[in-house]
Amino acid sequence: MADTPVSALQRLAAATGGVVTPANLLDVVAFVGAWWAGPRLGSWKGYAVGAPSYFADLADGIIARRTGTVTRVGEIMDHVGDKPKIFWAAWHIWRLRLADRPLIATVAVYNVANAAVTGYDMVRNAQPEVFPGRRAKWAMMTSATGLGVQVAATNVERTHPRLAHVLRACGAISTYGGVAFLGIPTTVGYWRTARNGRSRRRWAPVSPP
Repeated sequence: MADTPVSALQRLAAATGGVVTPANLLDVVAFVGAWWAGPRLGSWKGYAVGAPSYFADLADGIIARRTGTVTRVGEIMDHVGDKPKIFWAAWHIWRLRLADRPLIATVAVYNVANAAVTGYDMVRNAQPEVFPGRRAKWAMMTSATGLGVQVAATNVERTHPRLAHVLRACGAISTYGGVAFLGIPTTVGYWRTARNGRSRRRWAPVSPP
C-alpha cells in the first residue's frame, strides 16, 4: 500500500514519542507568534499576528484527530499551553489599557482557577484526569474573543468612535457571558473530575514489610 501523508505523520509521531505532531508544531508556532504580538497588540500588525496565534488552540485538537496523531504530549500541550499565552496577552492589554480592566481581570481569574484545578489534578491523581472538552473550548473562545474584540475597539476608537462603542459592548457580552455560562460550569466540572480521580495516595503500591 502506498504511503500517505497521514501515515507518514503518524509514524513520525510514534518515532518521537508523540512530541513531533502537526498539532504540536502548530502550538509552538502559535506560542512564538503570541509572544511577539503581546507588546504590540495596540497596533494592527500585532493584532493580525496575535489573533490567529491565540486562536490556534481551537484548531490543534481537530488537526490531531483528523491526522490520527492524538498523543499524551499533545493533550497536555492543548490543556496547559494556552495559559501562558493568555496571561501574556492579558498583562499587555492591561498595561496598555486596551480593554476594560474588570473584563481583563475576569479572564485572568477564570484562567487562574482552571490552572489551579489542573495543577491539583496532576499532583493528586496517579494519572491526569482533567482534559478540555468541547464546552471548555467554547468557554476559552468566547472569553478570549471578547477580550480581542475590546482590543479592536480601542484600535479603531480614534477614527470610528461609534463602531468602537458597539465593539466594546459586544466584547463585554462575549467575555462575561462565556465565563458565566460556560467557564464556571467547566471549572466546576474540572474540580469534580479531579476530586474523583485515582489518588496517588489511594493507589500507591504497598511496600513489602
